[in-house]
Amino acid sequence: MADIGALSFGSTVNVLNEAIAGASLQNVQIANNLANVNTPDYRRSTTSFKAALAASLGTPASGDQLALTTNDPRQFALNGAAPPVPFDPKPHVDEATRMRVDGSNVDVDKELAGLQANSGYSQTMTDFLTKQYAWLREAITEQLN
Repeated sequence: MADIGALSFGSTVNVLNEAIAGASLQNVQIANNLANVNTPDYRRSTTSFKAALAASLGTPASGDQLALTTNDPRQFALNGAAPPVPFDPKPHVDEATRMRVDGSNVDVDKELAGLQANSGYSQTMTDFLTKQYAWLREAITEQLN
């Protein structure tokens, strides 16, 4: 018997879940940077989850050409289309110029601004996901909420 994956409510719900998970990873990186702000020679780290999220969607063909989807490595990708890759954001260390005397490159103001922006992004994606589930609930129960 084939392995049945996790229950899916569609690609929109999956993308929103991955966006929220990526924002959570970024919050962990920001918290780690803030916790180590006074650690000598500490290098700040970030997670480029938005690039990983975009890669997980694949690259569609141009609008004037037929889009062909590949789901097997033996198939050819045509018209500039690229197949989606699994969502797997990786943290990376920022090797930017050291800004402080102790050799650290963590800027508290920059980290707090990033935390604010990331929190807003996470809240927006959570609101979208909540709305998606409300639409699904409405469709299943056939009642307006």
